[in-house]
Amino acid sequence: MATVSSNEFHLIVPDKAHSAEVKLGSDATVPCHLSPEISAVDMEIRWFKETECVCLYKNREVTEGRSYRGRTGLSTEELDRGNVSLKLREFKESDIGVYLCQVISEDKTEEITVGVEEGAKKDTDVQPVNQPSEIQGRQVHLTLHESNSTWEENQKMKMEESALITELEVNYARVLHQTMFKLFKNQGKKLEQTEMQLKASEMDLERVLKQLETITEKSGLLQNEKCIDMKESHIQQIEKQLLQITKHIEEKQIQLEEKDTQLENMSKQMNEKEKLLECTIKEMETSKQQLETLRQEKMRHEEMLEKKEQLRISELNEKSKCLEETKSLLEERDRKIKDLEKEKERLDKELQDKDRRLKDSNAKLMQTVREVEKKQNQIQGKHTQLENIHKMLSEKMRHPENKAKELEASTCQSKEKETESTNLEK
Repeated sequence: MATVSSNEFHLIVPDKAHSAEVKLGSDATVPCHLSPEISAVDMEIRWFKETECVCLYKNREVTEGRSYRGRTGLSTEELDRGNVSLKLREFKESDIGVYLCQVISEDKTEEITVGVEEGAKKDTDVQPVNQPSEIQGRQVHLTLHESNSTWEENQKMKMEESALITELEVNYARVLHQTMFKLFKNQGKKLEQTEMQLKASEMDLERVLKQLETITEKSGLLQNEKCIDMKESHIQQIEKQLLQITKHIEEKQIQLEEKDTQLENMSKQMNEKEKLLECTIKEMETSKQQLETLRQEKMRHEEMLEKKEQLRISELNEKSKCLEETKSLLEERDRKIKDLEKEKERLDKELQDKDRRLKDSNAKLMQTVREVEKKQNQIQGKHTQLENIHKMLSEKMRHPENKAKELEASTCQSKEKETESTNLEK
């Protein structure tokens, strides 16, 4: 045996136990071993089929599940070598399924799921777990293997409840058995004492009778009457003692009958307590079902809350997207407003420049208008001079010959003046 700590182990299904030929109604074994091979004598071992406790080993005592009474067990001789396999007697088709083995050592719990399935021999597909056997009451080929099945939290809770109920029933039966044994033991002791007293009284009576016979033989029938009287008085005393003993025995018998009545009452009370225990177990199962219903309702409520939370999160995400889009639109609008403000500032500057230019142009225009008015005044003066000249010419036309040269000279002068005025107007 290897010297390994009891907390350093795990559970395995041996390779050689992966298949077995079993006849329905014979014995079968669901294999499971500790690795390394350390002793499991002081450990707690639990076997479950689905969620029902099949076998419980605790405090070196094996307890069978309610539905498996007289059909399950462990090899206590093999526990020292780490063999915690489950033995099934009178194997049935209903025993095919998934089993869970738990081994608890101090604060460490190891567990393994073992599948017991009906199937063909090697290199063939395994049939479903609950498929009926085609070989009714005949040889069945079983496939035994470590299963990858996972147990949900509610299934583990049901397993714990089943194990606790099994342990509670065993403890109650043990206490009841011990109480009845003590009562019968006390009654047996009292009966033995009464029998011993009766035997002692009978022996005293036989001894007295023998003494009387001896005395009678020695003294003869004609001896002293006083001696006979004394013997008769002695016999009377013995008879009184016998009567007292008889009364005492009758009293003891009455007491025994009372004790028997008490035992019957106690057995009735025990039966009532067993019925109460069964009712309590049924109530526990009802409570368990109610707890399961509440747990399912809680799960549904949590799912609804989760869906609502997801919906709320999706709505928030959509709102956040809308806000981001609105924010981007606002930023775009702000940017456009800033561009418009810049454009406005630019246009304001251009307008101010144009106003300034317009004022300058107006000032120049006014100056030009004044100059034009001045030129017009000058032109009017010239026209007046021309009219005067025309008048003078008309007068001189009368003397063309004398004045031809003067006319040409004045015409030249007038042309020059007109040219100057035109230049001034331009």
